[in-house]
Amino acid sequence: MTEVQERATPWAPPPPPRRRRWSVAIWAALAVVVVAVIVAMLIRLPYVLISPGKGTAVDQVVSIDGARTFDDPGHLLFLTVSVSTSRPNLFRLLTAWLDDDVEIVPEDDVLGGRTREEDARLNRLEMADSQTTAKEVALERLGYTVIATGTGVAVIAVVPDSPAGRELEVGDVITAVDGQPVTLSEELGPLIRAREPGEPVTLTIDRDSKERDITLVTRAAADGPCAGKAQIGVSGATRDEQFDFPVDVSIDTGRVGGPSAGLAFTLTIIDELTRGDLTGGNPVAVTGTIRDDGSVGPVGGVAQKAVAAKDAGARLFLVPREEVKAARQHANGMKVIGIETLDDALTALERNGGEGKIPAAPAPAGC
Repeated sequence: MTEVQERATPWAPPPPPRRRRWSVAIWAALAVVVVAVIVAMLIRLPYVLISPGKGTAVDQVVSIDGARTFDDPGHLLFLTVSVSTSRPNLFRLLTAWLDDDVEIVPEDDVLGGRTREEDARLNRLEMADSQTTAKEVALERLGYTVIATGTGVAVIAVVPDSPAGRELEVGDVITAVDGQPVTLSEELGPLIRAREPGEPVTLTIDRDSKERDITLVTRAAADGPCAGKAQIGVSGATRDEQFDFPVDVSIDTGRVGGPSAGLAFTLTIIDELTRGDLTGGNPVAVTGTIRDDGSVGPVGGVAQKAVAAKDAGARLFLVPREEVKAARQHANGMKVIGIETLDDALTALERNGGEGKIPAAPAPAGC
């Protein structure tokens, strides 16, 4: 008789219902999403986001006493950008990357090694300096005499292979040339150029609060408006510069910092103090730094400022010449004109309907 043995089959639970499997998968996916969102919000990256700001009528922040002013229907607009004040998280960075009007810039390119607090202080100082320069340039352009005082010429740059290259340092203050006192930066060049190239010149300098004399052999400038004239190879700025303005001009931009509104301030002061309307009755946006010789410098963030200008209703946008391309790419039909000097800006305004009665510019001093 054959014996048959039965093999026991191990017990296994029945498969879970399909609905339960889907529920587990959904909850797992939601958990992954939640974790990803938390990580994206917590991780901060070293970038600065630059977004369009707004356009503000400059005559709203400028007040003038001590001279007759003229009200006009048009407005010159100065422009701001919105700059992120902390490192953006991954989520904010992604939304910025998808927005053509937002620029993502490495933090070091903006801060240059400064902390954000130090950068904010620098922007405030640059704003104050741009206001002072705008007052000086505007009033002198209108024929006023602005008296400047200082305590010497602070060296801000030295050409390495120049006569000054091995003798002078950034931060030195030149107080005399061959015994003749020097108090303002514009006094230094003419005193040097009064010599023939190759002739020696003795500078009295203040270095670390100690005075000393240094003798340099001049050389001929190779190019530029002073080509062939004696030079020593330094750039300087007046130390402790102060101005005695014949007209009281005050500018209050609140918390806005930086030097980019310098040209707008200059044009507005001129417009307020002259008959006629520089803008031809239209809103005109302006950006650009202003230097004491009337030249206009670049500002950055022009693409975002073009958006702000358009949103503010500007029909014309004046920008530094080297930044015209970036401005036009975001101008959305607004007319953009590149300029290099204050007189370029005045000419552009006149050609676009402006009617300011401004005295002729004085002849350049030359060398």
